[in-house]
Amino acid sequence: MLTFDPTTTSGNAIADLFRTWCRLRGEKPDKEVDRIELTTVVSEMFQDLGLDVAGPASQVDRTASQQVYTVFGLSCDHSDDLHVAAVISGEHAQSVIELAQDEDHFGRWASTFTAASADTAADMARRQVESGDAEGLYDRLTVPTSITCDYPANLLEALQEALNNWLHDHPEHDRPLLVEFDVTHTYPEGAAWSEWGPTFHYASGPEREERNDIPLERVMSGIDFTGTAVADALVELDEWERPVNGDTLRVAPGPSA
Repeated sequence: MLTFDPTTTSGNAIADLFRTWCRLRGEKPDKEVDRIELTTVVSEMFQDLGLDVAGPASQVDRTASQQVYTVFGLSCDHSDDLHVAAVISGEHAQSVIELAQDEDHFGRWASTFTAASADTAADMARRQVESGDAEGLYDRLTVPTSITCDYPANLLEALQEALNNWLHDHPEHDRPLLVEFDVTHTYPEGAAWSEWGPTFHYASGPEREERNDIPLERVMSGIDFTGTAVADALVELDEWERPVNGDTLRVAPGPSA
């Protein structure tokens, strides 16, 4: 009998696929799901799992000498290096607990690989980070907190990229560690993530000590993202699932390019 474990990376992918199925089906249980949309979603899920959708079926075959490993480490803000801390058997990446803050210039990292040995899995992880693939990044990718919505990673990544580009184009604002969005009810469609007045959170590291005029938290009442890619990304989140009162969304824009 098949079993479903949402605490594993493969289980999490299956959960995302089922949520998408429910979204495409709508409120009517007997509604036929659009085949083209479903094919696109399944293809994207395979690619997220590292499979080449144009490649052979043998990609999913596991030889007797291979097993599943989870690689844990630290990614660096200033390079594409991954500092591997541990490799253990089994799928454990989803069990990593996100902390309120991370080490200066580093982000915690975890991902799962099928490999012939722990050393091979570690090498695969290093190559993945060096190639610029964000899969597996945790703290430096997105840090949602106090949020009831379950958003897909690609939507959160789009918001992160939009924030990064906006901050690059507005050097007059000190780059924060996290950008926090609150819920607004000013739109006719209902509750939504506010496009103006975000809160910037700053790290309590050496940079801030040199610039003691930067508070740990600053409400940026003068910032309005309306008409920008940041607003577009927030609308995508709203359309996927609307927030409720009390929700907050914190996103780490990442280091400057």
